[in-house]
Parts: sequence; structure tokens; C-alpha cells
Amino acid sequence: MKNYHLDYGVLLALLLFSFQQVFSQRGNLSLGLVPTYKTDGYGIQLNSNYYHSTMDFMQVSLAATFSKEKPNSGVEFPYDDYLFGLGYFTTILSAPDKGIFFYFGGGPSAGYKYINKGNTEFAFDALEAESSFIYGGYASFEMDFYISDAFSLIIPINGYYHFNSYLNDSTLLLGAGIRYYFK
Repeated sequence: MKNYHLDYGVLLALLLFSFQQVFSQRGNLSLGLVPTYKTDGYGIQLNSNYYHSTMDFMQVSLAATFSKEKPNSGVEFPYDDYLFGLGYFTTILSAPDKGIFFYFGGGPSAGYKYINKGNTEFAFDALEAESSFIYGGYASFEMDFYISDAFSLIIPINGYYHFNSYLNDSTLLLGAGIRYYFK
């Protein structure tokens, strides 16, 4: 009779341990979706983070932004940025018991700037710009507020600088979105 109680006790302990692992810990991978604002436009950012410790992570980021340039009061034309970034982030401030983390990081960025719907003729002669591939870097400050064990509210502030851009070589994106942590 005692063997059955011992077996059930061990089985119960194993089940509780495995449930605790499944339901109370975050995995090493997360996925975030952030609508963003930029000057004279808007965008969307999708990022994936790989956490190799509790203090830092690697991030792969895709962003698409849509804007209108207004070189003077009578003329405007659209341009879009499609950006890819690969960065390293580290924790600069945290309060784990309150679920608040602040991160800073950055890395290289590359993408494509699509100007005036591919048209190289403008209504004025003051600008020479054409759609092209762009490269440079980005820096980001992220605030992360845990909502539940699987979700958090993220507020990133991203600054991009692209060396070979014909139009607006620096871009600032402000956003707020949601991050899902895989288990």
C-alpha cells in the first residue's frame, strides 16, 4: 500500500513540475507586432527576439513605413521604406517583480526606399531622387511591460540612419504594440 502512495506522490510531483514549466516560464523566443508613427506617415514593425540570457537578446526586425514628402507647400509625393534590421539588445533597467524592463540596442539595417511610386519625374526640378536599396544602422530604446505570462506591451523608439538614401537619410519611428512569448 505504501508503494502506491509513493508512486502517486512521485507522479504528482512530476506533473506539477511539468505544468509549472509549461505555464509559468517564458521561452527563449518572442514575436512582436508594433504599429508605428513617423513624420508625415505611419508604418508597421514586426520583430522576433531570441533571448540567450535574462539580460540580453538578439532581434530580427522588419519594418514598412509609408509617408508623403512635402518639399514645398504646393507639392507632395509618396515614399515608402521597407527595412530589415539585425540587432543586439541589453537590459538597462528592470523591475522583474513589477514586470517592467527597459532595453537599449541596435545594429545594421538595410532596405529599399520606394520613392514617388517608382516615377523619377517630379512636378518641380528641386529634387533628384530615385528608388534604391539603402543601408546603414539603427538604434532602439524599448520599454516592455508584462501583461500576462505570454504577452507584454512594448513601446519602442527606433532611430534609423541610412548612408546612401536620396531622401530623408534619418528616420524616427515611435510605436506601441504587443509581444508574444513562446513557451
